[in-house]
Amino acid sequence: MKYEQILFKTLLILTVLMAECYPSQTVTVRGIARDSLNNLIAISVNDTIRKFRDKAFENKDWKGYDALANNKNLFTIPDSVGNYVITAKVTDTLYFSKEKHDTQKYKVADIIRDNIQVLLKRTPCIPNKECDQKIPSKLYIFVGKKINVTSVDTSQYCGDLMDSEYKAEYKIEQEFSEHYPSSTIIFTSYDHNSKYEFDFRNYDHVLIFVGEYCGDLIHLKYQFFPLYKTAEGRWATPVKPKAEQIYQLDQYTPSKIDFDQSVNFDLPYNLTEEQIVQVRTYKFPEKYYDIKDHKAIPIMGRYAEDLVKIWKEICEKNKE
Repeated sequence: MKYEQILFKTLLILTVLMAECYPSQTVTVRGIARDSLNNLIAISVNDTIRKFRDKAFENKDWKGYDALANNKNLFTIPDSVGNYVITAKVTDTLYFSKEKHDTQKYKVADIIRDNIQVLLKRTPCIPNKECDQKIPSKLYIFVGKKINVTSVDTSQYCGDLMDSEYKAEYKIEQEFSEHYPSSTIIFTSYDHNSKYEFDFRNYDHVLIFVGEYCGDLIHLKYQFFPLYKTAEGRWATPVKPKAEQIYQLDQYTPSKIDFDQSVNFDLPYNLTEEQIVQVRTYKFPEKYYDIKDHKAIPIMGRYAEDLVKIWKEICEKNKE
């Protein structure tokens, strides 16, 4: 047995020595790689795919990425117990990676010579705060003017989050519930790939709902309305057909509102007649908007205080 082990190791060393004499020569690398939970990890030759991905993000050009990612000569994953096989040059480097784990890399020559087995270790992470509170201790409903909204890096969190996290700072313009003891408020918001018009970050003023949960201020998910000034200086939101259904507003009749002259929405100039009909039917219906000079001017909407009443009524109905 001892003789066979010595012979095997000798053959490995000879393989490496011969390959090093021919740097362009490819070899078949066999080994074991896994993480602490014996889950699958990614193995990449020279980290080529990640580098290409980062460049594609920067240049917004993904041409060729799929073919590269499916190239078995550049990428593989081990089987259920960690065994892997990949072809590479002896001068190449193999990268072993997995999300939330420390990446390891080894020269192909070293893997073959030293029979290296890879065990990825979990990167130290920030524990997720546990909170079972369902009803907020306090509820702040207010007209907020955006000061700053920034993305939070969640890559160091221990758990896998499906939502993006944001830290938001707003100036409180008008309150409709409990009084917040400052003219500005900072809270956390979560969102899962909302389209532009349903992403609160895209508006300067919003009617927004923020609750206190386990001592933290959290934006009630997706609960907000974009606001605009009326001619008389009040806050209101125009009628948006999609929002009507999503927020269950279509059961409440909107009011005729004289919005400030600055409130209008641009229409593209290159629309076909069919596209114009579609826009006027589904996005800017004639009963809610006047269309002039490629602009949609809102004529119907709901005042902020009415939205608060409607929101509370809908919440009560949903509890039943």
